[in-house]
Amino acid sequence: MVQTNEIGIGMLGYAFMGKAHTNAFKKLPYIYYPPPAIPVLHGICGRNAAAVQEAAERFGYRYGTTDWKKLIDDPNVNIFDNNGPNNVHKDPCIAALEAGKHTIVEKPLAMDVAEARKMTEVAQAAAKKGIKSMVSFSNRFSPAVLLARRLIQEGKIGNIYHFRAAFLQDWLLDPNFPLAWRLKKEVAGSGVLG
Repeated sequence: MVQTNEIGIGMLGYAFMGKAHTNAFKKLPYIYYPPPAIPVLHGICGRNAAAVQEAAERFGYRYGTTDWKKLIDDPNVNIFDNNGPNNVHKDPCIAALEAGKHTIVEKPLAMDVAEARKMTEVAQAAAKKGIKSMVSFSNRFSPAVLLARRLIQEGKIGNIYHFRAAFLQDWLLDPNFPLAWRLKKEVAGSGVLG
């Protein structure tokens, strides 16, 4: 039997991306064998106490909380994964990095350039201590994007001087779609880029 270290996960966000990241952590030992570490789902955090408790039970986390600081203070959490709304990226991620937690944050990194610069400074200081951090740019690895990159790198479409791209999603076409946090500038910050 393969002996593998465990690595504790603390997840901020239990909705769509929190569920996707949780699923990814659960699948890592199946995708990478032998796995470099076995993810252990310690704590999950969200705004709604009842919903986060239900998510903890459903996904297999040891506890649910509405206070992200509990994840930072938990000595069993080695990776802090922030999938919360954009306006809760900066403070929890900075606290996690300063506490020595490896940190993942969903895109976009921050609400504005000033926040992004501050987060980058803290991440660079943490990196000098061996603490890793990353922004989840998942579309970077989509087959269409990888193909476009390869075609450009191989010179198959000539020199690029200008380009325009569109990434179309249909989830806002439904007139009954609720006013979600992504549609509120004070929470999403980045508007169409978030």
